[in-house]
Amino acid sequence: MLEWFKTKGLSHSVDEIDELAQTINEQGSEQRKAMGVFSRAMNNFATDRSLETCLEALNASMQIANIRSKLVESYEYYARLLERELTRLNRLQNKDKQT
Repeated sequence: MLEWFKTKGLSHSVDEIDELAQTINEQGSEQRKAMGVFSRAMNNFATDRSLETCLEALNASMQIANIRSKLVESYEYYARLLERELTRLNRLQNKDKQT
């Protein structure tokens, strides 16, 4: 996708997109790790129904929710970035049609 941006003259956005892609990949990796922690915590809670194991599972669940919230924000920002570029390209295309 980065090559497409470069060929369309959108290189000023490439660094921003690189950072965003890196952030999304890091958050995805964090989510996978947190899901492993949550799975183990739930298994522990299923075998030992103590307050401690319940709190561990709850904490892991809250970490996952936090990571997913950050992922949603990143994807929303990515969508706004794409929308802005599409709007700009449409304006250029309409301008070319008028001349």
